[in-house]
Amino acid sequence: MIAQRYDRSYVPVRPDSLVQEYRSSAASSTTASSRLIASDIASDAELSVLISGWERQDAEKMAEQAARFQDSSQTNDIGSDRLRNGREQMATAGLKPDDLLKPDMLPSTPYDPAVATARFASEPMSVGMRQMELVGPLLAFLGRVVIDVRRGQEEKHRQLRAAELTTLISGLGPAIIKAGQALSSRSDLLPAEYLAELSRLQDRVPQFSNDEAFGIIEAELGSPPSRLFAAMQPEPLAAASLGQVYKATLHDGREVAVKVQRPGCEQTIALDLYILRAYSASLTSLIAMLGREIDLVSVIDDFGVLIYAEIDYTVEASNARRFRQLYGSIPNVSAPEVITELSSRRVMVTEWVDGFRLTDRAALLANRLEPAALVDTLVQCSMRQMLQNGFFHADPHAGNLLVTSEGILVYIDFGMMSFLGSEQRFAIIEAVVHLVNRDFLALADLYKTLGFIPLHQDTEPIASALNEALPDVLNASVSELNFKSVIDKLGDVMYKYPFSLPPFYIAIIRCLGVLEGVALQVDSDFAIIKDAYPYIASRLLTDRSPQLQRALVALIFKDGKLRWDYFEALIENAAETNDYDALAAVEQLADYVLSPTANELLEQLVEQVIEALDQLGADTALYIYRAVIAAAAEVSSGGESAVANGLVAGLGVGRGNVQPADMGAAFEALSGTPLPESTRRALRLLQSLQSSAADANVDLSRAGTLALTILSQRRVQRLLADFSLQLTERAVRRTIQLMFNLPTITPATNPSTKPESL
Repeated sequence: MIAQRYDRSYVPVRPDSLVQEYRSSAASSTTASSRLIASDIASDAELSVLISGWERQDAEKMAEQAARFQDSSQTNDIGSDRLRNGREQMATAGLKPDDLLKPDMLPSTPYDPAVATARFASEPMSVGMRQMELVGPLLAFLGRVVIDVRRGQEEKHRQLRAAELTTLISGLGPAIIKAGQALSSRSDLLPAEYLAELSRLQDRVPQFSNDEAFGIIEAELGSPPSRLFAAMQPEPLAAASLGQVYKATLHDGREVAVKVQRPGCEQTIALDLYILRAYSASLTSLIAMLGREIDLVSVIDDFGVLIYAEIDYTVEASNARRFRQLYGSIPNVSAPEVITELSSRRVMVTEWVDGFRLTDRAALLANRLEPAALVDTLVQCSMRQMLQNGFFHADPHAGNLLVTSEGILVYIDFGMMSFLGSEQRFAIIEAVVHLVNRDFLALADLYKTLGFIPLHQDTEPIASALNEALPDVLNASVSELNFKSVIDKLGDVMYKYPFSLPPFYIAIIRCLGVLEGVALQVDSDFAIIKDAYPYIASRLLTDRSPQLQRALVALIFKDGKLRWDYFEALIENAAETNDYDALAAVEQLADYVLSPTANELLEQLVEQVIEALDQLGADTALYIYRAVIAAAAEVSSGGESAVANGLVAGLGVGRGNVQPADMGAAFEALSGTPLPESTRRALRLLQSLQSSAADANVDLSRAGTLALTILSQRRVQRLLADFSLQLTERAVRRTIQLMFNLPTITPATNPSTKPESL
């Protein structure tokens, strides 16, 4: 679990930066709410509150501003009825800012190095014995690695040493095993061979006795298990490094899972952390001989915060309740109910879930469940966890994911949870955009902004290293990207340069890495970026945050020109999500291109659209002309009109719904040749828009209001008049050229267009 309060990279959103961007474009906005705000709001403090509430339609952003609204409302008189109603609606909806949306993951006994020092100063015997067990083997291992470095054999022996370290850690107790598992995601600290070996660490520990377990239950809950439960199985069903689980029955007949913490768990973890921290200076010196500058104290303290939260079951119970509240409404997703009155710091009772592992493909098929559909549910739920609410399950391995016979995906074990603030969520989407764009300098600058690398670090070498490391991975299309390949390549760069990964990023890497591993066991054709990209595309097209607007512009515009293939791919991917709002996408794009900051871009965009429509009209007209001539020739020869029949079938005569793809197939059947690329692209785009509108059940009233709002602007009316005039001129010219077989004359408005003929 990662408590945001310990996340040193967290930077709160500043409303003044949003206000500055907003005021510059509010006057030309296409939305009625924007103009209302521009006229009603006088102070920046008030405007910052309403940016999210009425403009972005983003729950988290709106929630952040709601808190500032409450702060500023004590000193500012807000006279608009709509604003007062908005405040009431936000309060009724229970919306809260990031700081309040962020779960309280602070354990009742938090990690405190000073307390540990005072505690173990009086226990020299236990400290000394554990030092011999722990420090000696670790120093010996590091000594062997140093010798390898001195002899120039470190890379040669790296795989061997990685296996040795994994074996060593597996025998040092639960705290060190957990630390090794955490290190398996630290590409900034260890090379790839070590990460791969450490990722195989398992909690192979014996179960503790029932007498100890039942004693803990009685000590924590005040009564023996025989009184608390109507029945309880005599042996645990599972044992791990931190605890073990029993199955029991409540007096009301409900079956439950009883999780009991391992005896002395907190004592052992505290002692190991104390010893490691005490020897951190010596260990750092040894590591420095390997050419690595690592702040081991910080690494140990970060881990201490995480594991202390994980061993407090009151925190886990709170996480489980919150997860169930936030994501229980997602179709086919659930989490077990916590029995609060029977849960404490070392005991946690939840409802029993009858199910099988998501990776049990035979059980899935036996229950007539579609593995690929369940994997898609898992990925889409994970995307919403990380990028919508920020509160996410950081350890979705196979043992923590059950599937019921009805096809419900049930998350269990909420010890490792994490939270992303809004800025961090936006940064993830920006990073994906930079990867798709192959803009490695922008990616390196984003890493600096997030605090991954020092502010004084030159990003040019890092960008060059990313450029050299990633082409083999990124030559594939977005749908073929492999997450592990990308992370491995990024990890090589992060190990070479002075990266310091914050806890939230480590949690993301672990979550997505585990997620991909689980999904591949279920569906061998799975590609996480392919499955995740539709949600990211939807957010890019509909989210009104300035960060994501900039990312959208960077993705679909280059050198002032719209990249139609990227734009088309975005729409197609976004249409695959269930909650994609096509009107919101239109509204956002209109707001941006009609803003004063996009004047030049708008003029260029209009020219591009005219050129594209002109070319589309010419290509399609010529294609249809040839198809009709071919059909006429066939009919005149007295042949059976198979072509006409194909056209009738393709155009959907007799059906209520004609699909653009059917139209294309029909005309291809007529001519016997493929459609021109411009026509094919237009039909694909039309198909995506039609699909989006149908799936979203578009509100016609809202669509009409949006259209009227856009068309009522004088600038839009002028552009439409110019647009119509130029298209008409081009159509007339094309017609004359076709009738008299004249060569095509390049339009003066676009000197770079190559001469062409119909």
